Amino acid sequence: MSAQVTVIVPVYKVENYLRRCLDSLLKQDCPDLQILVVNDGSPDGCGDIIREYVEANREKMAGIEKKNGGWGSAIQLGIRECRTPYFLVCDGDDTLEPDCISTLLNLAKVSGADLTCGARMVLRKGSPDKTYDCGYNKDYVSLKSNTVYNKGTAAFDDLFYLNPAPHAKLYRKEIAENIRFTERVGYCDNMLFFLSLLQARKVIYTDKPLADYLIDREGNSMTDVSYAAMNAQILVFKNLVNQAERLPEVPDFFWYRMFESYKYLLYESRNMKGTREEYESILNYLGTFMQKISRHGQAVMKYYRSRSKSAFLEQISDRFLLNPARFEKAYARIVRKMSEAFQPSQKAD
Repeated sequence: MSAQVTVIVPVYKVENYLRRCLDSLLKQDCPDLQILVVNDGSPDGCGDIIREYVEANREKMAGIEKKNGGWGSAIQLGIRECRTPYFLVCDGDDTLEPDCISTLLNLAKVSGADLTCGARMVLRKGSPDKTYDCGYNKDYVSLKSNTVYNKGTAAFDDLFYLNPAPHAKLYRKEIAENIRFTERVGYCDNMLFFLSLLQARKVIYTDKPLADYLIDREGNSMTDVSYAAMNAQILVFKNLVNQAERLPEVPDFFWYRMFESYKYLLYESRNMKGTREEYESILNYLGTFMQKISRHGQAVMKYYRSRSKSAFLEQISDRFLLNPARFEKAYARIVRKMSEAFQPSQKAD
């Protein structure tokens, strides 16, 4: 039987975790599986480990070596080399449960889903304990397990609250093969998830935990609030929006979620490590992202009125931001106020 799923494994500086990851993939109970390990120019011993595993498992595993270009570039190459109708991404420091692929593939085939998503377990370094994570924001929605969500319905909007991280997500290749990932930065899992979701016609979710996510590994971009990291996040979201604007069918709710992403980045920027000049630079760059969203202000306001949890004065400011004619003055006030309150600190190492 020919393979149905390719697991793309982007690898960079995960020498201490890679064997555990690859072992979990080899223990999958799904026979219709290929494993493609992409070495993104890792300077440690990952290359030797990859060669060892490929040599021992040539019937189902292949390796690719490339110059370092970031997570997105590794996924771009993996999708291009994928020869199966479906793919899944498993980062080199994470693992999959033995029935992960078979569960997701069976759901995809039965439902005809273009995107199949599962829950996950969260681990911390040095601890044997695992914490269940449903994989979406429970403060806003409650997804139904083993239920098909069809594009164009109100229920489909709830899927935009799924965590964009790649854990336990099976993609039909055709919905992701035209994505152009940003290179040399992290955070590109946002591009993979949101742009694929925009092109999916059917999605199915299961509350079964199918992946294990190591949340506190050193070098994890989720904990980085440096000047460079903030720049990278903004760049990724700007490129995401640019590509979304070229798609034929974009639900209004997507623009609301992008506005929420802007608000998250704005709040996160207050913790940035750096100088006041760097902080003002970040705020101005973030403004170029928000200005793109402002063009879709009417779409955002359809949901903002009922969903926003901001205080009254902040809501007034947000409404000005979402009016293209008032955007520049409104955002200038935000930059001035936040810059004055910023406390410069030592740069992150």
